[in-house]
Amino acid sequence: MKHTLLPALLLLSLAAQANKFYLDPASGNLSNPGTLSAPWSTLEAVIGAGYIVSNQYSPLPYNASTSSLIPKNASGFVHEGDTLVLMHGLHGAAFLNNYINTLPITIMGMAGHTPVIEYVHLRACKNWRFEHVKVSTEDFGYYLSGKLFYIESHSWQGPSSHIEIDNCELYSTQTPWTTAADWNNLMSDGIYIKGDSVVLKNNLVRNVNFGIQAVGNYIEAEHNQVINFAGDGMRMIGSHIAFRYNLIKNCYDVNDNHDDGIQSWAQINGVIADDNEVVGNIILNTDDTERPLNGPLQGIGCFDGFYNRWKVMNNLIMVDHWHGITFLGAHDCEIINNTVLDLTPDITPGGSWIRINAHKDGTPSSGCLVANNVANSFYVDGQTFNNKVLNTYQQYEDNFVDYAQYDFHLLPGSVLIDAANPVYSPSDDIELNPRPFGILPDIGAYEYTMVISGINQVDKDGGFKLYPNPSNSQLYIAGTEHICQLVMHDMHGRQIFTESYSENNGMIAISLEPYESGIYILSIMPCNSHGIMKTLKVIKP
Repeated sequence: MKHTLLPALLLLSLAAQANKFYLDPASGNLSNPGTLSAPWSTLEAVIGAGYIVSNQYSPLPYNASTSSLIPKNASGFVHEGDTLVLMHGLHGAAFLNNYINTLPITIMGMAGHTPVIEYVHLRACKNWRFEHVKVSTEDFGYYLSGKLFYIESHSWQGPSSHIEIDNCELYSTQTPWTTAADWNNLMSDGIYIKGDSVVLKNNLVRNVNFGIQAVGNYIEAEHNQVINFAGDGMRMIGSHIAFRYNLIKNCYDVNDNHDDGIQSWAQINGVIADDNEVVGNIILNTDDTERPLNGPLQGIGCFDGFYNRWKVMNNLIMVDHWHGITFLGAHDCEIINNTVLDLTPDITPGGSWIRINAHKDGTPSSGCLVANNVANSFYVDGQTFNNKVLNTYQQYEDNFVDYAQYDFHLLPGSVLIDAANPVYSPSDDIELNPRPFGILPDIGAYEYTMVISGINQVDKDGGFKLYPNPSNSQLYIAGTEHICQLVMHDMHGRQIFTESYSENNGMIAISLEPYESGIYILSIMPCNSHGIMKTLKVIKP
């Protein structure tokens, strides 16, 4: 037993001994000790001087059976577990070739500083972390036709894995170009992963060709933003990949690429794309219909299967194309609680569908499930439950808060509320609100969250307590000092109660005894003309 604990104890010991070294392009010097008061210069200079101690594969070319690790830069200063803290300024390029660490080495921006790295290329690297840095060649006076951040498994040097990129910003240019020629001649790719076990969180990738490309296995991308892109927003080419809660918006139509928000393929060059998750993402064709170079964007495109055991849930997809979510060749895949709509379904080429059909060679899909989604249309080879078709502007207006401004939260009285099949509904929605929030879960990515269940809960925006709810008799509303009117409608839109109040002591009671069992919508009108009306759902069992 003691022997099995030694590796863990060794890692804890190494972590406790970790050091920080500071880099300042303005005042630093490699002859300094790398302290805050006497920093080194740039990241590129530190790497080039061999200051980073690591390991490398030998002999080369890499062979998993015959290559082993030997020391690299044994006389350097930075060891595994250490941190390089970058201060203001231009830090040059970060090219690391065959640096294999047991513990991560962290490269991070100093709080309150804006360090810029020209580009990052990790070839045959393991256990590296990048935090709070900017990556762009524009700050260095030129535009890169390649990749701003490249994690590369190399046939000669060896594989890359266990890399983290957190809270970094990457861009080809600060301001998006307005002509196709500039985009095609000057744009860079954002993050390209050709490796395994990589984590991307809270990064901003903007004004690029392809945003984030995950080519490998066990890759996670969460809460990232890809804004203004000319290729695909994100790609997942491998297995056990999870894309969760990312924002992908503003596709620029500048060439013949068939642009996708998220794209995958399988069985091409041996790629296996199984057991992937696409959860809680927002894909938006454009947030400005008047900007130049708007073009059609496909939502989630999985055209060359087979894909096995995918889960696609709680995504909001607003694209000007019929491919909202498309799988051509799928086994045991689930598409659940997504909102997939074309803002202009009557204009070519829309509206947007959810589709699972046979592989292009004619081999049928099997074992798939499509449930609790709202879309312009459905074409599904598989089981379907509680899906809803909306495809007119009036239907959009009746069901969503402000579809023209891309707000697809549900209105009270929406046909999507309490209409989902609870057997297949996930436990939360796109905003991590719990499902169900009412009697039953709702259809689509958003759960209607204006239900009050119990004395200690308030409406989503705060301010009012409604209790007991559900109730057969008296319903009490607390926090009403500034309420001037209450109006209640049934689910058919008929007004069944209204009362005005010149003043109250902060508590109002309504009797539910005259009304039948069911669900009602209570509107709370503030006295202040600049206040916001609140709508709450009332349940009488």
